Amino acid sequence: MDRGWWWKFGMIVAVTLGTIWFLVPTYYSLVVLDRAERNNIAVLEQRLPKWAPPARYRLNLGLDLQGGIHMVMRVDTKTALQKRTERRGTQIATYVNDKKLGEVTADTDPERLQLTLTAKDPATMDAIQKEVLATFTDFSLESRNGGTLVLKPDEGQVNRFRDEAVDQAMLVIRRRIDKWGVAEVDVRKLGTDSIQISLPGRSNPEQAKELVGTTAQLEFRMVDDTNPQVFAQMFQQNPPPAESKITLVEDEGFPQLSSPNREALLAYAKDKTPEGRDVVTECVANPVKKNDCIAYRSYLLDKNVPLTGESLAGADASVSQMNEPEVNIAFDPAGSREFEKLTEAAVGRRMAIVLDDNVHTAPRINEKIGGGRARITMGRASGRSFEEWLGEAQTLALVLKAGALPAPVTVGEIRQVGATLGDELIKKGSLAALVGLALVVVFMAIYYRKSGLIADVALLLNGLLILAGLAFFNATLTLPGIAGFVLTLGIAVDANVLINERIREELSHGKSARAAVDQGYDRAFWTIFDAHVTTLIAGFILFFTGTGPVRGFATTLIVGLLASLFTSIVVTRVITTYFVHGRNAQSVSV
Repeated sequence: MDRGWWWKFGMIVAVTLGTIWFLVPTYYSLVVLDRAERNNIAVLEQRLPKWAPPARYRLNLGLDLQGGIHMVMRVDTKTALQKRTERRGTQIATYVNDKKLGEVTADTDPERLQLTLTAKDPATMDAIQKEVLATFTDFSLESRNGGTLVLKPDEGQVNRFRDEAVDQAMLVIRRRIDKWGVAEVDVRKLGTDSIQISLPGRSNPEQAKELVGTTAQLEFRMVDDTNPQVFAQMFQQNPPPAESKITLVEDEGFPQLSSPNREALLAYAKDKTPEGRDVVTECVANPVKKNDCIAYRSYLLDKNVPLTGESLAGADASVSQMNEPEVNIAFDPAGSREFEKLTEAAVGRRMAIVLDDNVHTAPRINEKIGGGRARITMGRASGRSFEEWLGEAQTLALVLKAGALPAPVTVGEIRQVGATLGDELIKKGSLAALVGLALVVVFMAIYYRKSGLIADVALLLNGLLILAGLAFFNATLTLPGIAGFVLTLGIAVDANVLINERIREELSHGKSARAAVDQGYDRAFWTIFDAHVTTLIAGFILFFTGTGPVRGFATTLIVGLLASLFTSIVVTRVITTYFVHGRNAQSVSV
């Protein structure tokens, strides 16, 4: 075997071994751990061998395969709009009086979402109307009668607010559930004002209701920059245990503790900090999956909480004159005074924005900020695209508004779901799948002889690649997902049948073994490619438009089709070509 063939076979062996290695967390999660431990990432991390991939790369089972909790949360956008209109009325009246445009009073009609401004001197209303409509663009003119101005929220802004209210609630709910350690949680929008939550493997609906239904807590807390070496000294004087994976990193010149395990980091830092200080973590987001944290970093914060999200009136992402994303925030009158005092006394220090005990960002205060309005600059792009950069600003705005304007959320439906299949049926289904696969393998080996055996090897590798791909994306396997898995295996068999029949056809025309193999693969390529691409398009449409089980089916189908293309076109061709070209065979066993 020359070097070229060693390289090709080495690639196939490397892919196979890498695929098996990547499935180790899935094997431990579904086979080694019992049902009670299956959904606990911390337990899985402890049980995995040191050489195994991270625990987050695993295949999860859906509600229909292991049971769990199903919840539907209703977001009361109507009440949120009513409260927003009332707050806006107070802000507009304060703005007009501060500008000395005249003296006005504001009355709101929550049911009709109308805001009525009444000027003490009707002669000032022209100037007030012009300034208010130019400044508060989210409101439009309903009617004008002398010294009375009736405003209503802009319809586009109302629809945007409704969508954002649901997005804010989803963000808070996901953050809360992530702290519970349920990696395969499915949180998605249902209709226009509801959120569907699936918690596979959980069995306490009341605990889930308490966890999800609690109002989020947004805090503005000062970072303790007076002792920048506190974490470095802690790390040197009390080295952390190796299993905690705690390391020392630097951010803008400040040493921080970092670990993929948040609980281990907090346990290590407990009782080691100066009096009056708290250690709070920040999530270092996975660049591939934004909802995952590849690590957590420590911040030393003052225990005192000078300002909370209750004082925040609004937050919006925008693009500055320098074409850089920024987040503009506004406080209510009481919050404005507190924020001005806080920034005046803390110029040069960092202020952490904390949601549910997680630091989202910690911008530096450059100057005293008055007027109740502030701007958070997002820094430099550091290799990110502008869209990703702007997306971070929009996410921060959502985080801020999630604490500032939480729309009331109620539990519309909550129930414990038993596994549709159950353990016994899962075993029977698995046995049926194995028997079916064995029959296909035997048939291919008998009907196509050595070429059939090569197809069987590709088919087994195809199945492993599908499972590894689903594990990489941390997918949740459901009953429709299993159907997608079986379907893609069938497509993979069909591709190999097509190739072998093409080779037989070329041999029947009197072609040599080499020519038959080469032309058989070449002529079958575009047929296989077209069939896979058209099915992939259908899979992507299902993925982006479907929900729940449909999306699970689409995910499995897409991953399986890509694996099938690789195994049928690359793997089988390398092996078949080696036996014919590499060994100068005069015939093909097909």
